[in-house]
Amino acid sequence: MKKSLLLLAGVLGISSLNAQTTEEQTTKFRDNWSIGLNGGIVTPLTHSAFFKNARATMGLDLNKQFSPIYGLTLENMWSINTYDSQAAFDASNLMLLHRINLNNVFCRYKGKPSLFEVEALGGFGWLHVNDAYEEGDGTMRDGNWITSKAGLNFNFNIGEKKAWTIAVKPAIVWTMTQIGQDHINFDANDANWEITAGVVYRFKNSNGKHYYSNGCTHAEQIAALNATISSMEAEAAGKDRALQNAQQTINDLQKDLEDCKNKKVAPVVQATEKPEYAIIFRHNSSKVDALQMPNIDRMATYLKNNSNAKVNISGYASPEGAANYNQKLSEKRAEAVKNILVKEYGIDESRIKAEGKGVGSVFGTPKYNRACICITE
Repeated sequence: MKKSLLLLAGVLGISSLNAQTTEEQTTKFRDNWSIGLNGGIVTPLTHSAFFKNARATMGLDLNKQFSPIYGLTLENMWSINTYDSQAAFDASNLMLLHRINLNNVFCRYKGKPSLFEVEALGGFGWLHVNDAYEEGDGTMRDGNWITSKAGLNFNFNIGEKKAWTIAVKPAIVWTMTQIGQDHINFDANDANWEITAGVVYRFKNSNGKHYYSNGCTHAEQIAALNATISSMEAEAAGKDRALQNAQQTINDLQKDLEDCKNKKVAPVVQATEKPEYAIIFRHNSSKVDALQMPNIDRMATYLKNNSNAKVNISGYASPEGAANYNQKLSEKRAEAVKNILVKEYGIDESRIKAEGKGVGSVFGTPKYNRACICITE
């Protein structure tokens, strides 16, 4: 009868294990283990003064967490000698206990233990007592009983890593079989209060955490990943819009260039008129495009053919942006044209004057004022 009951408890434990691990296939067996040290008192449940008949008890437990809700505990409690026996501890109670985390039953697990949690637990075990009773010939005999336990764990999960738990554990322990009986029972007269407190250490898991975690299945981690993806999508969309605007600007400049090439130039009436050249830049850029090089080439040719001629380069910017920034941008554009004349065409630097004049109003269309106006003399 006793062996059958213990076998049934073991089967229930294995069944619960299978039921929990079906949902979390990626959890490794070596993950989510912890060990605990307990101490407190046991005292009869009925017909006895609570503290007068209390005796000390202590023990160890080994815990395995199979899901945020369910876990198993293998516990052994030893009670200090109160009988006429030769052992330091007269009773040893080995139990297999099922634990249900009530916080995570009623509230969704957020990927990390709360500061305070409540667990319900229950299970069966085997109680051995030294010199428990005296036979007719005066010989002292040890006793063995099937026991059952039901109680609560009030857990305080401490530390940033949640590696440690301090727990208060009130419970009732029944001695379910008695001498001379052939059946088991939950009799209050054969039960004890067990009031203990303990400390639990959670071993580090394969993912580096000390508490139950299984990849990216938790709500916080999924939300963080979704936020990262949304941010990357928004950034990509912004770059696409910037690229489209830049391409449109290039198309406008190319059209303007073609219009300039096809424009009929009126004959010069006065020979004394100073030649003027316009170099157009892209938005927010001080780099001379290849399409603008013909204008610089014409200006360099003029300066080479007229050795006494000089050139004034005035850089401008369109009105977008801050005034200080536009001033610096206009200066960079003027210096860019000057550098090409000096370095690529060999024009003496003393013949060139380059200055930035900030926002320009040379052209009626604001974007055309992203330019350098070069006047030779």
